[in-house]
Amino acid sequence: MLRVATTKQIRDLEGEYIASAKASWGQVLMELAGAGAAKVAFSMWLEQPGPVQVVCGSGNNGGDGLVVARFLKLWDVPVEVFLVKKAEGKSEAPSNAMSSPEAKVNYQLAKSLKIPIHVVDKASGIDSAAAVLIIDALFGTGLDRPLEGLYKDVIDSLNQCGRPILSIDIPSGVNSDNGQIMGAAIRAEQTVTFAYLKTGHLCHPGAELNGKIKLIDIGLPALPEHKPNVYLTTAQHVASLLPHRKENSNKGTFGTLITVAGSLGMSGATILSTESSLRVGAGLSILATPKSLITALPAREIIYKPLKETDKQSIHPGAIEELGDELKKASALVLGPGMSTHTQTIQFVQEFVTETLGHLAELPCVIDADALNAISTNTACLTSKRHKFVLTPHPKELSRLMKVSTEEIQADRINMCLKAAKQLGCVVILKGSFSVVGDPDGNLFINPTGNSSMAKAGAGDVLSGIVGGLLSQGLSPMDAAVAGAYIHGRAGELASDELGMSGVLAGDISDYIPDALMSIEEGLGTDLENNLFEEMC
Repeated sequence: MLRVATTKQIRDLEGEYIASAKASWGQVLMELAGAGAAKVAFSMWLEQPGPVQVVCGSGNNGGDGLVVARFLKLWDVPVEVFLVKKAEGKSEAPSNAMSSPEAKVNYQLAKSLKIPIHVVDKASGIDSAAAVLIIDALFGTGLDRPLEGLYKDVIDSLNQCGRPILSIDIPSGVNSDNGQIMGAAIRAEQTVTFAYLKTGHLCHPGAELNGKIKLIDIGLPALPEHKPNVYLTTAQHVASLLPHRKENSNKGTFGTLITVAGSLGMSGATILSTESSLRVGAGLSILATPKSLITALPAREIIYKPLKETDKQSIHPGAIEELGDELKKASALVLGPGMSTHTQTIQFVQEFVTETLGHLAELPCVIDADALNAISTNTACLTSKRHKFVLTPHPKELSRLMKVSTEEIQADRINMCLKAAKQLGCVVILKGSFSVVGDPDGNLFINPTGNSSMAKAGAGDVLSGIVGGLLSQGLSPMDAAVAGAYIHGRAGELASDELGMSGVLAGDISDYIPDALMSIEEGLGTDLENNLFEEMC
């Protein structure tokens, strides 16, 4: 796993380091950052030599850009700087051109090397027709206001110029905490960032603008433990969590998962979930479902438990008593796939969670799909006691649980996931591109696997089965959720490699779980992970 920083955490770390080291360490950090970015810029330039333009703001990001320009000049790369400032700050005097002491020093150094520096107050002042590469050093991290006027015009113009762009720290205009676009944002071919990934790199829509991310070590110490503790999940970390399969074992060794799910017309969800639990290694998978549905279900590896049903062939509250003996066998539960929101089924879910699971606090349970919708009408059944629950909502389901809009969820996925985990007392997997997994203690993992081929009905049922299967083998709720999300996404990637981005079905994701496990055990990470570790080495 790889630590990811919020804007405040990285600012605090830099500030404390500079204060403790004394003697111009802010200048040293800017030099190291700029030198690292310059190497990346030079490697891009080698692919197509020609003039390079560095487009700077007046802050520290602009200071980094001036360091890049200086190194490129020393390496005989034709380079010029465009300093974007509103008309009232148009003076080229170092005391006025840049806003921080470090940036002012680098302005002077660039001038001393006779690097052309153009102060512009209109987007038309930057003519990129002859450039082969643009360096975006406008804002970097910490932007907290929507861009308009001059800066928005400049960003729009750079995006339209047709030249590759290297962004320094984060594409300018992207919020470095939540990935939101602040009015306008640079679309980069590559982004170079320093010390740690920022949470905004891994949140949409800004995540689509990074291009290839390169991480440069500038000598900062480790981030201290401070909530939230945010991590990027890696193949190596997931491999360390996977259960060891002993030679001397039997099906009981790897746990019994009971999936309570299904209703008329929705049995596909139950099969996807239960079969996925077996593919991830569970020893025994029992599907407890309305009794009239069982005769139509496949006679395969799944064991069926018939349950009392409503007149609409969904689970009846009377099924709680019928589950008594099965629960004694269970290592873990999955509750919800294809269950329906029939009034009596909602009653079953709420009573089952409150009463039955309330007395089985050590029994881990994945709560998914319609069970989440049932609980959203009475979340007290979750919060009355602390449970070993993993909730797997998509944004709309979490919006119902949290009584906020889906837009609010999507605008700040990391904090909303952490808030839900703390408020509900459960581990929460907020599904979507870059799914996030949070726990009540303020720990959060961002999942890098998966792609748009998985945007198909039933994919969430596969995830619930994977997480349930891992729980049944003894993983903690957080570990099962983190590993389950990663395995699920990797299986989807492998399926799309074979079948294409449009042709993947949820059943294909389930089929590729064994291949996903093998690739993880071999340490094969995502392109994002591999590139980051390559740069750090």
